[in-house]
Amino acid sequence: MKEYEKMTVKELIEELDSLEVSFNKKLRKAELLELLLAETKGKSKKPADKADAVKAAPVTKTPEAKKGSRKETAKREISADSGYAIIRTGGKQYQVSAGSLVRVEKIDGNVGDTVELQDVLAVFDGANTMIGQPTVDGAVVTARIVEQDKAKKVLVFKKKRRKGYRVKRGHRQMYTALEISGISA
Repeated sequence: MKEYEKMTVKELIEELDSLEVSFNKKLRKAELLELLLAETKGKSKKPADKADAVKAAPVTKTPEAKKGSRKETAKREISADSGYAIIRTGGKQYQVSAGSLVRVEKIDGNVGDTVELQDVLAVFDGANTMIGQPTVDGAVVTARIVEQDKAKKVLVFKKKRRKGYRVKRGHRQMYTALEISGISA
């Protein structure tokens, strides 16, 4: 029996591949080691809860699986604890999840209004990943405007030595604070 504790992650993955065990290759070293030890003892690891089932699930890369998963996830709410989305607004990209508070460039609207952000670049939901080209079709992030305000003052000071040129300017950028209420894909 080999000493698996001294093996690198790459060697552990190769060993599991040689034993023809299906697993997620993004597991941590401790999880790979546990899976390999369980397999060599003759008993495969049974996932105890849903989180382990997601980790131990085999990775499929067939086009049929992608199409099927996309149809299943259509018009589905993403839970706050497992899923998040990448949105684009105001020329910047933000990673948001349900319940999070995000400061974005100014969006028209009053405090308390609900806005829908259609520019969703990617949606991650535990086992499923949808990446848009450039955006995910049908994905919407709904948010509530919590605050419309100005950011802290940024001072801009310009000077040219020996020329008597000194300019000091201040700028306060407008922002909108959004509370993300839901992600649907």
